[in-house]
Amino acid sequence: MKKLLIGLLIAFIALPLSAAKKIVQDGIEYELFGTSSVRCRAKDKSRLTDVVIPINVKIGDRTYLVTEIDKDGFRDCKNLRSIEIPKTVAKIGMNAFWDCKNLESVVMPDECKTVVNKGAYGYDNHGIFHGCTSLKRMRGTTKLYPAYMVFEALYKCQDVPFYAEVKDLDKNQLEAMTLTSNFYDFASPKVKQAVEGWQKRKPYETMAQWEARVNETNRKKMIDEAIAEAHTQFVKIYSPANVKGTLEEYNPEYGFYTVYLGSLGNVYAYVPQDEAQGFHDQWDKVKLLPCYGVMDNEISILSCDFELNGKVYKAPNAYTEDSFDDIVMAVTPLTAVKEYEILAEKAKSDPAATDRKIYEPDIIDFDIPKSPEENTNTFAVIIGNENYQRVSKVDFALNDARVFAKYCNRTLGLPEQNIRVYNDATFGDIAAAMNDIDEICRAYHGNAKVIFYYAGHGVPDESNRNAYLLPVDANGSQLETCYALSKIYEQLGNLQARSVVTLIDACFSGSLRGEGMLASARGIKLKPRDVKIGGNMVVISAASGDQTALPYPEKSHGLFTYFLLSKLRDTGGDVTMGEMADYLSEEVAKQAIVVNKKPQTPDVKVSPVFGDDWKSIKLIQK
Repeated sequence: MKKLLIGLLIAFIALPLSAAKKIVQDGIEYELFGTSSVRCRAKDKSRLTDVVIPINVKIGDRTYLVTEIDKDGFRDCKNLRSIEIPKTVAKIGMNAFWDCKNLESVVMPDECKTVVNKGAYGYDNHGIFHGCTSLKRMRGTTKLYPAYMVFEALYKCQDVPFYAEVKDLDKNQLEAMTLTSNFYDFASPKVKQAVEGWQKRKPYETMAQWEARVNETNRKKMIDEAIAEAHTQFVKIYSPANVKGTLEEYNPEYGFYTVYLGSLGNVYAYVPQDEAQGFHDQWDKVKLLPCYGVMDNEISILSCDFELNGKVYKAPNAYTEDSFDDIVMAVTPLTAVKEYEILAEKAKSDPAATDRKIYEPDIIDFDIPKSPEENTNTFAVIIGNENYQRVSKVDFALNDARVFAKYCNRTLGLPEQNIRVYNDATFGDIAAAMNDIDEICRAYHGNAKVIFYYAGHGVPDESNRNAYLLPVDANGSQLETCYALSKIYEQLGNLQARSVVTLIDACFSGSLRGEGMLASARGIKLKPRDVKIGGNMVVISAASGDQTALPYPEKSHGLFTYFLLSKLRDTGGDVTMGEMADYLSEEVAKQAIVVNKKPQTPDVKVSPVFGDDWKSIKLIQK
């Protein structure tokens, strides 16, 4: 008898503990499992229509994350039309939505495990949406098509209308189609493609016709239309088909209800005080009428009306959408396109330029930040060797030199008279350039800073692996007509200058920029002899050892120079040599493999005088 009483007492005590492990909320049962997680399932299946599963629920006096949808959790919910599953859900059980025949729209977590039904003896296996014959819209929380959603959740769900949209995707295609919910990333490439395609000159269009068609007024109209179209697509993809929130507390002081909408946050319903109880009691009949837009670069509800029994209750506030100025800035400026069209027109009428590269405009060439101050004590020597007389050309070298000179002027603040540009330089031109900068530094009595930039061919001496810059009138076979790299470094190191930053977009292995070898290199790559440097000098060169200094054809630049310009643009020139070297090493190495399928790692050499202090050197005057 005593044992029986103790057993009854234990059972009695256990009842409230067991009950405290579950709650039912809006027709869904939430059950605690483990120590801190909750799984959910439909409790009142006929009641569920538009469901937003919350991120967390309160059971007893504690709040727990919702992390799982139970096996058969929403199976046969005949009235279920839409469901939004929060990102906290890490597992969805087998057959969770089987035969939800009216389910039209689903928002899934970006990462989740969905249990596939293996079937009897391997037959009739399928994913969790088997039998959802009205399901037409699916997406992730921030991704358009999470991989598991296609390959697990929809596994062999041929009866699902949405299945036809994704059934033929392989994982590579799926990865290419994965989009984030960031509006800039979504819209910018669409707007850029539409506007830049329109503002390019057509094949048979005269300059006069093109200038009449492509002007700032028409361009602004094109941009506005392209952004509006991208906005419409973005809202269509990322806004839920049906929204049903959780009605929370009423604020009697200001007369509105708070409505929780899961990942979309809160909205508010203005309801007069004398109607508040009726609104609450008939919440299941309330229809939400949201107006979607973009806030903080994501899909958001700008305002929401609430309709009940034919009466519309307004939101007490409405939010303003983001400005889309950043998207406009990403489109190549019209001034850039015009400059290129003028260059192209000149090239057509210049017999000597018929085989010259016609460059496509890139925003990095013209959207150049301007320094507020002049950098009067810094001088630049810029050499761009492209049109060689006896060996293959170096594609884009003149463009490299021309645009780098613009950055020296606009971004680094060098006056135009401080910038010496030598296009297609001969041996005599290079010698004159070195003599000129030496005289300038002497005149400034050690208070000048120097930038030396070279884009063109380098060539090795096959007998001793010494490296040379190749003038445009040399072929590399007669080395007395080439300019030794050791001599350049010696002259730069001997300058009476505060600092000398040397940037070399060339290699010295005998390779051409792109494919092939210089004739003098006999088809064999050579690792050039290391050249010591002195003075107050830092050298960053495009490639290491026997690597090739590669082009970036899509950007009409050498790969090294493109990322050099990119860093100057992103920082407004306020960048240390240490930061620049780290950035170039990382970005050039990555893009060399992606774009050219070859390795290229920039090389840094520093005078012993500097030690680690070189890392703090800046090109702008301070």
